[in-house]
Amino acid sequence: MVYDPAKKVIANIHSGWRGSINNIIEKTILTMNTRFDCNPKDMIAGIGPSLGPCCGEFLNYRTEIPEKYHKYMTGSCMFDFWAMSTDQLVEAGLKLENIESSGLCTRCQDELFYSYRRAMAGSPTENKSTGRMATVITIL
Repeated sequence: MVYDPAKKVIANIHSGWRGSINNIIEKTILTMNTRFDCNPKDMIAGIGPSLGPCCGEFLNYRTEIPEKYHKYMTGSCMFDFWAMSTDQLVEAGLKLENIESSGLCTRCQDELFYSYRRAMAGSPTENKSTGRMATVITIL
């Protein structure tokens, strides 16, 4: 989630692993700048609950994740998308001190969150019935 308090503009970015490797964060910050004249230096960002580095396993990472993102590997086939998102926000012009991560993994914290990965672990692929979750941001 991104907020520009100077312009009173918000963005809620769903940056799953595909969005992350396509740098949807940079595209969103650029859109906020071009459409609403937002300055990234004024923005505040929060990385909400999501797949954590503890559970970010990608067995086929060589074909799924571009090599430039392999620096976010935390172990064999494990990736830290929280660090990737933080770096992408900084590269888009946000100040590091204006970025906060919840540090909450949706996959391993089953008492708090629904997780597609957890629900589908060991399940047949024809069973597509899953739960949902949402993140909401608003200006009051």
